[in-house]
Amino acid sequence: MFGFANFLLLALFAAAVFDLIFALARGGGLRGALHGLWNTPHLLFGQQLAEWRLQLGRILFAAGLAAYEISVVFCNSMARQNWAWVQGVMSPVLEWLAFLCFGAKILFGTRYTWRELLAGGALYFIARWVYFNSQNIWWIGIVVAVLAAKDVPLRRPLQVYFASGCAAMAVVLALHFAGIVAPDLTSERMGALRGTYGYGHPNTFGGLVFGLVLAYALLRAQKVRWVDCLLVFAVGVFLLVGPASRSAALCTLALAVGLVFCRLRAGHSVPRWWPGTCAGMVGLTAAVSYLLPLLVIKVGPWNNDIGPAWLAKLDSLLTCRISLTWMAYRLLDVKIAGQVFNWPTVDNSFAFALFQFGPVVAALLGILFAAALWGHAKQGRRVEVCCLFAMLAYAYMEVQPFHLTTNPTALLLCGAVFAQTSARWQKIE
Repeated sequence: MFGFANFLLLALFAAAVFDLIFALARGGGLRGALHGLWNTPHLLFGQQLAEWRLQLGRILFAAGLAAYEISVVFCNSMARQNWAWVQGVMSPVLEWLAFLCFGAKILFGTRYTWRELLAGGALYFIARWVYFNSQNIWWIGIVVAVLAAKDVPLRRPLQVYFASGCAAMAVVLALHFAGIVAPDLTSERMGALRGTYGYGHPNTFGGLVFGLVLAYALLRAQKVRWVDCLLVFAVGVFLLVGPASRSAALCTLALAVGLVFCRLRAGHSVPRWWPGTCAGMVGLTAAVSYLLPLLVIKVGPWNNDIGPAWLAKLDSLLTCRISLTWMAYRLLDVKIAGQVFNWPTVDNSFAFALFQFGPVVAALLGILFAAALWGHAKQGRRVEVCCLFAMLAYAYMEVQPFHLTTNPTALLLCGAVFAQTSARWQKIE
């Protein structure tokens, strides 16, 4: 994917040059050309077949989501251990199909002002730079998908995302319970066995289910029903007692509570303090993620042998998230543009971003997430805000928020990425 990442950046730069040349050719001088490009939304590489290209772009975006979802939900299951072609042929074909669909949508099926192009292009330049250092394919995948989401009504793509993910997971579950794919694979925690359901780890399965639950909740954004709240709650209970994926289960249950709140407050206006409070929660969560491990006092040889006692209890509740970050502080350097590391495990997205992607991207991600919460809260989109809050809590306990298949809420950041006013952000309708 390194070649694709370079090509996309060069193509965006070439498109800007192409825009300027044709704007100058239309007359009006350099100042007039720049003013028009800065303020007028336009397709890249000419305006021919504009409506057809915009419609095709939406189709390509949905197709890219489907291909990407299947490539992860099916090809990254334990089916890869049964059949070599799953990882050797099917997975790379689907990944390339997804990236080509996203790339075509970005370059040929999206209107930009130069202001938006500069904002999105600058962030992509940084993301690509970090990708080259971290070599994290999940990172470049979610970045390109967010760029491709610009100005796309999200309901149909989310329906495709949800349907393809459910279908792929249903196939894996059927193969698992039929005794074909990892029928006896379990995980042990403190003497209790946890089901993996055809995936390599209970938390992998939990994260994928959580992503589908978020997509379902977003699809109900316009009208939350009591049955939606009950369904999400039931999935949360299943995640707690089946795979015992605590982080996914707790966040799913919290989302169910949030949907109840949305149902009860439907039709009510949003208080003035609400957007700022929502945005501030990102800073609070980041502060807890970064500062709490600094209070750790090592009292024994094992990873979780820490003090003081209250912090040790909290660390146990969070399955060593605090002590793992403490260990990372002592074993890893912070690199400005990220790095490759496989150990120690860092199961906190804030700390993971700091070490894997570097402080620049870690700060930008926090700013963009806070901006997304502020903008959607300002527009009164309670379900979107609840989904973002659920992902924020999940990010404290896992690193799967950097996987598009676990984090469809990343698409809600698109408006902030392109520096659009919140009134222009896509609605799910």
